[in-house]
Amino acid sequence: MKFARALNIALCLVLAGIWAFIALTRPDQRRRNFRWIPQMEDPLAFETQKRFLPGAPGEAVGAAAPGTVARGFLPFPYKATPEDADRAGRELSSPLKSTPENLRSGARIFAAYCFPCHGPGGNGDGPVTRRGVPAPPSLLSGNMITMADGKIYHIISLGRGNMSAYASQLERGDRWLAILHVRALQAAAKAAKGKAK
Repeated sequence: MKFARALNIALCLVLAGIWAFIALTRPDQRRRNFRWIPQMEDPLAFETQKRFLPGAPGEAVGAAAPGTVARGFLPFPYKATPEDADRAGRELSSPLKSTPENLRSGARIFAAYCFPCHGPGGNGDGPVTRRGVPAPPSLLSGNMITMADGKIYHIISLGRGNMSAYASQLERGDRWLAILHVRALQAAAKAAKGKAK
């Protein structure tokens, strides 16, 4: 019995000691904790695109590997020339189908980016033309109707004449959606002409 009592007292003293140690060494929430290995906590501040970083094995961040493409910057192997516009017309075609959803998206893109110059129906009578901006050619004219989708895509991407390049404002898919809407406008104009006869 004496042994059990002594063991209980010893355990109570150990527990009290542990509790006192925890209470006295409790971290102050207002101060930063002690840092045992700061090298493991602090990231190495590498300069982006630096060819060799001191202390790093070899080239930590080097030139891009051959054939890699930066995200969001797919190559466009055409120049802003009439010859390349014709070549794009022969080589490029829309990857999108003329679905109701794509047509709605194309109409939204046209309203946001093309309407100011080309107008609601594509006649080249947008609101900026009333402010002195030269009117663009009608998207419903014979030349535009027979123009290949790839050539229109090239013009939207790199610009032509008074039209600025829209590659930085419109993603590739959005350019194709705008072309779908232009084709829908052309089809509606053709149908309206057929009814008028």
